[in-house]
Amino acid sequence: MYNFVDTVNHNSNVGILPAEAVSINGTYIENKIEGYQTLYVTGRELLESEVLEKRIGNADGAEYQGKRSVSRIITVTYRLMAGTPRAFREKFNALNLMLNQEQIKFVFNDEPDKYFIGTKSTIDEVPGGRLNVIGSFDIYCADPYKYSVVEKTFNAAKNSSGILEATIVNNGTEAVPIDYTITHKSENGYIGIVTKDGVIQLGDAGEQDGVTRQKTQQLINYRTPEAYSAMTDGQGILGFNYLKNGTFKIVGPYEGHKWLALDNVGSGEDNWHGASKMVTIPADSGGVVGAQNFYVQAKVWYETGLISQAGMLMLSIGDTAGNHLASIRIAKYELGKNLAYAMFDIEGVEKQRISFVPDYKGCTTHDKGEIYIRKSGRKFQFYFGGGVYTLYGSTASAAKQAKYISIFSAQRGSVKQLVTRMYWDYLFFRKDNVNYWYDIPNRYQSGDVVYINGAASKVYTNGVISQEDEIVGSNYPKAPPGETKVQFLFSDFADPAPTITAKIREAYL
Repeated sequence: MYNFVDTVNHNSNVGILPAEAVSINGTYIENKIEGYQTLYVTGRELLESEVLEKRIGNADGAEYQGKRSVSRIITVTYRLMAGTPRAFREKFNALNLMLNQEQIKFVFNDEPDKYFIGTKSTIDEVPGGRLNVIGSFDIYCADPYKYSVVEKTFNAAKNSSGILEATIVNNGTEAVPIDYTITHKSENGYIGIVTKDGVIQLGDAGEQDGVTRQKTQQLINYRTPEAYSAMTDGQGILGFNYLKNGTFKIVGPYEGHKWLALDNVGSGEDNWHGASKMVTIPADSGGVVGAQNFYVQAKVWYETGLISQAGMLMLSIGDTAGNHLASIRIAKYELGKNLAYAMFDIEGVEKQRISFVPDYKGCTTHDKGEIYIRKSGRKFQFYFGGGVYTLYGSTASAAKQAKYISIFSAQRGSVKQLVTRMYWDYLFFRKDNVNYWYDIPNRYQSGDVVYINGAASKVYTNGVISQEDEIVGSNYPKAPPGETKVQFLFSDFADPAPTITAKIREAYL
């Protein structure tokens, strides 16, 4: 806490901010409300600990069992001044508006590189009939720690023994979770992450490279919108009576890269109409065309700007007979509300649909739009919005094989307003001749990115949650204060080695 000094000039808060000025979600109150001034702040210093103990019979004292940090309350004392009662009331309204949020990020001017997360709780009643008052409000921090506003990244490099290793330096006072990003430069079947406090293991350490390419093979891998030129325009096995009379274009870059988008929507007063592309899945290394068991993944960006918009994106698989086998349709067609649907289809029949809100916070934004279809026998799995939906086709579907991939971007009937963001990112197809998808060797291919969220203990591969890769016993060790050595293991045949970064956000009492 700092000593309060009345600065005499009460007409403006222009100039240097007070040492303990409060920033709320990136904006200092003084810069938002003229006449407001932070006087002093308490509750950011030493924090009370709750000691856990166990009493043993009539013995003196107790057995120490540990301690925990309790929640924190930060009190902000301020002065608010105005020239008229109306202006005074408007300034308090503005202050209420800034504080009336939950789990706000609070930054203090004397420590701009750290933040607390809290919610305004109790307030001090200010005296009535005045235009120059001193009051206070409390910030309740269920999480008592403060955090660095920037994350620290550490790159792995080979040590003197030839092992990939990173040294994490935590200058905070608390142990914090570690996030990892592992970008593969070659095929790999196993990832091991080891510290002195624990280990994370993904995949199969005994997986052999010699069998992998014969059982699992990636046959299509479009990583840029230009790569979609390999598909034939105006063709597609969609399973529904949609009109394929539109065209595509490349747009962007948006969010760092280009996207494939609908250009000419085509026409059709009472039907979906738009652009379609189709490609025949290449033969595998043995010359065989068709995949009975497969995995196809794409990433889309589907985001509305107005509730009166409509549009559809569709990823479809056709079988060797030229019939619909499976598809995911993402569509908005109701013009009176911002609601869209993801529909999962098997053999030309819709099997399930789920609703979602396609806005900027939704599950189909530029960084969250992963979708996939996986077939194993007659079992089909559809991934959308972070969830996996398992459905079953007919008995005959078990033997049916994928031969064609189609994409479709469309508008609804005569609706004039197309969904604002309706883009395609990457697309890849993998053939699997084994009956059980989780037993596929060499689960990581060149270009695959594995992300480990240490705080949530979650694993993602190419943006899709892949917790099944985790080996039982993994415990996601944290980085304590000081230096932590982290070593990374992978399959012997992974050459070149993956590039790995570790990331932490320091925490302080």
